[in-house]
Amino acid sequence: MPTQKYSSRFKVKSVLQALKYPDGVAAYCRSKGISDAFIYRWQSQMLSNADSLFAKPSRATQVKVKRLEAELQRKDSIIAAVTEEAIELKKNFRPEALQALKS
Repeated sequence: MPTQKYSSRFKVKSVLQALKYPDGVAAYCRSKGISDAFIYRWQSQMLSNADSLFAKPSRATQVKVKRLEAELQRKDSIIAAVTEEAIELKKNFRPEALQALKS
């Protein structure tokens, strides 16, 4: 039987809904067809990583993000220039000039 992959969004939503479910976690899991062991494992993972939600990114991470943003902006400007050139060439294209080159 193939293992099913659950998205992180699904895991968070399931844990929160299971904890609020009026009949308990086990009843929620039965209603959704997932193992309660999954819910408890996902809950543990959420709690162990919760502090990262409020942590300020490190200086190295901030520098890397700035560098990547600058690189992306440079690439965007190059793509815009090449696209503009291609559009201009397409506007000025004359099929008879291509025939003259082939002859």
